[in-house]
Amino acid sequence: MHRSKPAAQGGFTYLWVLLMLTMLSLSLLKETRSREVQFRQQQEEELFFRGVQIRNAIHSYQKKGSGCFPLGFEDLLQDSRDKKPVAHLRQWFADPLTGSRDWGMIYDKQGRWVGVYSKGHGTPLRHTLFPPEIKNFKQAERYEQWLFKTPEVLSAPLPSACRSLLNKPER
Repeated sequence: MHRSKPAAQGGFTYLWVLLMLTMLSLSLLKETRSREVQFRQQQEEELFFRGVQIRNAIHSYQKKGSGCFPLGFEDLLQDSRDKKPVAHLRQWFADPLTGSRDWGMIYDKQGRWVGVYSKGHGTPLRHTLFPPEIKNFKQAERYEQWLFKTPEVLSAPLPSACRSLLNKPER
């Protein structure tokens, strides 16, 4: 009886297939990691955009009218202090890291709402190219340290005085 192929040749084909599958798996793994980083970068950019929008809306609200800081997001969406209502913020943005509209709120020592931060977890990828009015982002080790905060105005009325001006009950 003649053998058409020696038994040792079958192992080379098997090794070649394993090598190709390994290379394919590594390629897919690299692509997945690349997409994850790209997704995080997009979330980070959206967090930065939304945080700055909210910060600017708080600042705009405070500058207009009696100098009061807003009491909540509702005040930013519809400022009824004048005859013609104003929207300082187009919509109540969700935090892109959590998917929730529940932002971390930043208050000054007198209880005025002066900013927001993300309740999302993780380490920022971005550490450069921040505008000068956004401070301490370069040193942030966690997203919770990205504080979208307006400058404090010590002469601004306290929240209790603002509530009485707006005829709003205590929260």
